[in-house]
Amino acid sequence: MSPRWAKRIGALALFALMGAAQAVDTGVKCPNGQPADGVLHVGSERHCLVMRLIEPAQAQTQVLAVFMHGDNSGRSELRTDRGNAFTLADKLRVSTVALLRPGYQSELGRSDGYNLGRDDDYTAGNVEVVATALAQLRQLHPGKKLLLVGHSGGAAMTGLVAARFPQSADAYLLAACPCDVPPWREWRQSSAGRGGFWPNSLSPLAEAPKVPVSTRIALIVGSQDDNTLPRFSEAYVARL
Repeated sequence: MSPRWAKRIGALALFALMGAAQAVDTGVKCPNGQPADGVLHVGSERHCLVMRLIEPAQAQTQVLAVFMHGDNSGRSELRTDRGNAFTLADKLRVSTVALLRPGYQSELGRSDGYNLGRDDDYTAGNVEVVATALAQLRQLHPGKKLLLVGHSGGAAMTGLVAARFPQSADAYLLAACPCDVPPWREWRQSSAGRGGFWPNSLSPLAEAPKVPVSTRIALIVGSQDDNTLPRFSEAYVARL
């Protein structure tokens, strides 16, 4: 993610600011016995996601940004010194959670959920796991507006959360979204020989009618993106 579009996200992040309160420890334990403290783990007794909380110096206290990474062979780094979540925290000056998607592995451990062989994982079960984690983040950060940002596969998951659990965030930003999953999979097969039809994944475009009309949602995609083509985002916007 370039600093240029990180700045554009700022306009969405600041749409409605409220006073902040102290974080509250819910005392929830993850299946692995670790506390769901909103620092390294977040979720419920059934499923927890690994996370990294990035707190920039002199951060404003009214917004919590949550970033979900793209598809990346079952692994993703959660860094505090570089990467997309770091860029969000640095440019917006807000507390930012780098959230490890269900079934993914990082240097901090593995998130609960199913990665389905490192592909085809935009499933109803995984969407629910993410929504549960977001609900606990709200408890741990009372008074803050929650901005959910997803990139690529994370954008698809973000769109599905907006459809199935719309109260999970106060605003949604989808960057480079493969929002029309079946045509996108056909494109990836023809353009790069990558996989094919994903029978287990939901498509944000098909779920778009479930998104409440009051939802604050925006999309951004590069005009020269050769993976998640602009037309996949445009089709989703048209359906909304």
